[in-house]
Amino acid sequence: MTDFKDKNLEEQPINPAKEENISDCSTAEVGVQEYANQAEEENYPPLSYYDIIYGVLFDPLKTMGRIAQNPPVGATFLIVIALALVELLTGLYTSAYGGTRNLGLEMGLPFTQAMIFSEALRAAAPVLAFLGTIFYFLKWFFYSALLHLLAEFYGGNGRAKTVFVMYGLAGLPGALLIPLEVLTTLAIPRMATVVNTIGGLIVLVWGIALLTIGIREAHKLSTGRALAVVFTPVVALIVVVVVTIVGALTALSSFIPSGW
Repeated sequence: MTDFKDKNLEEQPINPAKEENISDCSTAEVGVQEYANQAEEENYPPLSYYDIIYGVLFDPLKTMGRIAQNPPVGATFLIVIALALVELLTGLYTSAYGGTRNLGLEMGLPFTQAMIFSEALRAAAPVLAFLGTIFYFLKWFFYSALLHLLAEFYGGNGRAKTVFVMYGLAGLPGALLIPLEVLTTLAIPRMATVVNTIGGLIVLVWGIALLTIGIREAHKLSTGRALAVVFTPVVALIVVVVVTIVGALTALSSFIPSGW
């Protein structure tokens, strides 16, 4: 009797409708879980300006992760504009009260030519500073778009506006150069160029590290691929410059007489 029941149970056909219902329930559960995760990510409280600035500079891993979930485009734009204006005013101040005054002598020019060069550079400083600010905003827009495309090429999955925010915030270490430029201009004007150059290199490395972390968090990439995204345009530019120089020298050599 027991064998007969077991045989009937084994031979009983499985209802396809039940299988479909089970599959639908599983899919629904996965969908609900994904929606819950998305809602949890989107319900992060927005970061304050202080949290953004301090976190990016001194706690970038955690802060960049939160920014990637809900990128603060408006706050980032205001921060970058404020930083650009302060840098512009600082550049005008340092060019008026020092900095370029001794640049000609530091370059090894004779005294007369050095004074002429320094005065011309000081006169052009406001225009150069303004053009530099405009160029930065254009570079911010187009370069972040390029980095987004490269991140997708390397297998990333993110949004363009997130990379836009990350690129803008990666320039925050430049704010530390503002007091350095003012202090060196007032205290040690003869060493201002050297000190500011060293500070600029440190800030550059810091910014590259922040940009790498930002792209990694924005596109869910590994650190190696994020570094590849950051350095691919640089390597491509170097290759183009080298090829251009070699091509130009080769073309010029064809016009030089063989007896030279």
